[in-house]
Order: sequence, then structure tokens, then C-alpha cells
Amino acid sequence: MKEFKVGIFGDTGMVGATIDGILKNHSNVQVAFRKNSRRTEGKLEGCSLCFLATKDSESMRYAGEVCDLGIRAIDMSGAFRLSKRDFEKWYGIPHTAPRLIEKAVYGMPAMYRKQIKDAALVANPGCYPTSVILALSPLKGLVEGDATVVATSGNSGARREIEGESNDIAYSYGTKHKHTPEMHKYAGFCINFTPIVLRSVFKGINANIRIKLSDALCAHTDNEAAAALEDRLQSAYCPEDLVFVERDSPEKTWGTKDVNGTNKMIVKVRVDSGYAYICSMLDNLVKGAAGQAIENMNIMLGLDRLIGLT
Repeated sequence: MKEFKVGIFGDTGMVGATIDGILKNHSNVQVAFRKNSRRTEGKLEGCSLCFLATKDSESMRYAGEVCDLGIRAIDMSGAFRLSKRDFEKWYGIPHTAPRLIEKAVYGMPAMYRKQIKDAALVANPGCYPTSVILALSPLKGLVEGDATVVATSGNSGARREIEGESNDIAYSYGTKHKHTPEMHKYAGFCINFTPIVLRSVFKGINANIRIKLSDALCAHTDNEAAAALEDRLQSAYCPEDLVFVERDSPEKTWGTKDVNGTNKMIVKVRVDSGYAYICSMLDNLVKGAAGQAIENMNIMLGLDRLIGLT
């Protein structure tokens, strides 16, 4: 098969290094260009695609440079996930590349695979939004109202190594977190969100969602309602999406150890007193970032979607 050349901006950061590591096992892609704050290696010319594993302000600058060369881009920042107005409101900085926003496709293959295939610029989702959107978006009509989300993340979500002393920090309560409008836009529900960083844990998202059942579903028993939600989630995704609906049992309790280091997402559902309780778990550096970016790259280059991913 054809070998493609790609570039990575920000190759030494948490996400960029994870992308680089995955691509070392990819049989059809060669990293021909690397750039970070300390050095530039290789040539951008000849690359079919570039990953922008950079901060928002840098991504806005590099995206224009790359796209103007006719090279396709996958951006890992939040720069192209929202409208200009919403980005400036939630991220607190001016958008310096508004001409590219309308060209950008939201990079969630489970929902937008057809649009991603021909995109010049893909806005890779955030890790918290991936865990919430994939768990909630198929459930329209079965649940209603605002969703309350409390989610933990390992310290790599804050671009840091683990700390020796346990210190769990909740921040940006309610609707203040910059990923809240992204969740609202693509999940289709208003979100109240509390993220918690686990400083002594390296990675793993554990998002816990509470949302009211629809009136029709409330007429059923809790077990029947939970089964209906599980069926909807299972039918929404194909095997390549790697979204698995699981139930805890006396023999097995599913946790982040079952997703870390993989491109999988696990969803668990319970129902109690008219509310759905949904637990969604993924690796914030893989399914929530680099792994999903590799899926996008494969789709854009016409390769098997999961090639290079284990």
C-alpha cells in the first residue's frame, strides 16, 4: 500500500508524543516533519497531512500556514470546534483564523465519518467532550432536560506528570468550563459540568452523567428503562467505533484500567427513581485525543480506520 508522509507540530507535548508513538506502529505513514518550541526537523513540503498538537493560539497560526500549502490538518486544540463568537467567549482570546472555522469538520468518526473523509481541516474533539457526547447523543427522546456531569481525569489531562501526593482538584463548576459549549453543541443537551483532576493518577476519564428519563420511559421498570438505554447505545455504534456497553457483575467491575492504553470507550447504564445514571470511561490521551486523531487521519487518507491502533 502507499506510504504517506505526515507532520506533527508540538511533537514533544503529551498529545503530540502519543500521536508520534502510535505512528511508529503504523505501516502506511512516515513522520517526515516535526516542530516544537525548541527545534524543527524534516520538510513540511510533501506531507499529505499534519497534526497540530499545539495550544489554541499556535493552532490558529499553523492551521492557516498548513492549509495554504494545500496540506490537510488535524487540530488537537479547541480553536476550530466552535463558532468564532463562542470560541472567543469561552476561551477568552481573539480568534485569528476565522476564515478556517467554516471549513473545519468536527473530528468524531462515530458521528461524522463521511464529512471527515474529504475535510481539509478536522477539529479533533476534547477528551471530556468525547466521553459525554458519545454517551449522550444517541439517547435523544429517551432522556430529557439538563445533564449533570461529574468527571475525573488523570493529571495528563492538565499536561502534567503524576504528583507524589494525592490531591484531587475540582474546578470550573456548572457551565464555566470551556468544553461545556462543545458538549452542548454536539451532544444536543444542556450540560452542567464539574471536572476533577486526580493529581496522583496519570490518565483515564471517568464521566458520570445524571439525566431525567423521558415520560414514556418512566412508565417502565428501572430494569426495562436501563435495557432500552443500553439497546439505543449499542445500536448507535458500529464495531469500528469501539464503544462498548457493559454491566458490572459480582465477578467484574469495569473501570478506567479497562480502557487506559486502548482506543476503547466503555459505557455503563443504571436507572433509579426516574433518572438515568451513565458512566463513560476512556483514556484521555488515546480515545480522547491521539487515538481519535489517528482514526481521523486514516479516514482522510483512505486507509482502514483502525490501522495502527491496538
